[in-house]
Amino acid sequence: MTEPVIKGESVDLPLSKGDEGTFIQEIQRDLIRAGFSLPVYGADGIFGAETQRAVMRFQEAYNLQIDGLVGPITLNKLKEVVGSSNPLSDFPLPDGILRKGDEGPEVARVQRALKAIGYDPTYIDGIYGELTENAVRRFQSSYAKLANDGIYGPNTREYMELELDNL
Repeated sequence: MTEPVIKGESVDLPLSKGDEGTFIQEIQRDLIRAGFSLPVYGADGIFGAETQRAVMRFQEAYNLQIDGLVGPITLNKLKEVVGSSNPLSDFPLPDGILRKGDEGPEVARVQRALKAIGYDPTYIDGIYGELTENAVRRFQSSYAKLANDGIYGPNTREYMELELDNL
């Protein structure tokens, strides 16, 4: 019996803008699985500006150095997030109240969680706009105890955590 042969490639880290290949494509797929969309080019195997922005958003969400490079720390964290079986820790929901017009990493965390539980806000860009408000409303309409106002607050957070626990 022969040993299985695994096709692999040697990759020098860090990976950065301008790099190409199947490993870049794998990283892009993992970013998408982790909730960091690549809406224009998707997993095309080319590390361009869109991929760099997604890497930076990922680094910001997980308190890593924000440099847009995929080095060992970012790569290990990405593999950990994608391979994790605890969605609630993958999508730490912010406290407080967020509404249309708000911006920042807290909004992006809500957007990622909404996408994970089936209420895709279309973009995970950290901007609480019309699409995010609509996604929050759709989620709220699933629960009679929630006001269907499109505002993320403690009650909506509680029910989103219930959904994340069920993933």
